[in-house]
Amino acid sequence: MPIEQTSRAARRAAARRLLEAFDPGAVDRWASAEPRAPQVLQSLLCEADELLSWRAAEALGRTAAVRARRDPQGVREMLRRILWLMNDESGGLLRQGPPALGAVLASVPGLCGEYLDVLASFLEEEPFRTGVRWALWRIAGAHPGAVADAAGVRLAASLLDPDPAVRGHAALALRAASGPASAAAVAGDGAALVVFDWRAGTLRPTTVGDAARGAF
Repeated sequence: MPIEQTSRAARRAAARRLLEAFDPGAVDRWASAEPRAPQVLQSLLCEADELLSWRAAEALGRTAAVRARRDPQGVREMLRRILWLMNDESGGLLRQGPPALGAVLASVPGLCGEYLDVLASFLEEEPFRTGVRWALWRIAGAHPGAVADAAGVRLAASLLDPDPAVRGHAALALRAASGPASAAAVAGDGAALVVFDWRAGTLRPTTVGDAARGAF
């Protein structure tokens, strides 16, 4: 096997081990030392293992925070690359693109002014509807006013969506961006969904009502 292919495989294996352990501090240290960390993690967004692909999105956010301290333009390039991979012209639709964008913008909120509206423009595009709402929830934890301004009205309308995953993620984002009253309309909604909890690195079952009440 050529040396470059071996090196690529070794980087990918190292990243997989970090994601399987979900050790944020270790991810930060690896991202500081590994020049190709963004590319490796972007490739893992396409993993068939759903949990691993979610963790890769969150790890991209941590990598962006590390990189932003010395190379803000490099973080912009990360965002542009993800957006490209969400486009038909790239040859495929990167389903985990919105969560990756959300994790990056939550970690580097100074870039929200440039990219938050672009992210919100995918709110009603398949297969990104749930992922964009997760991303807005993730960003709202760091920049609630920006999310409320960019997407508050559309998130409120999403509470009437027939898909419980869309309703539940909209409730999470609204509550984080605009306070508990904003999601009260679905507080009694018992429909089930699964949410990636970025704080613990786990996929957690919940209900729309629990998301709206802050019980997630």
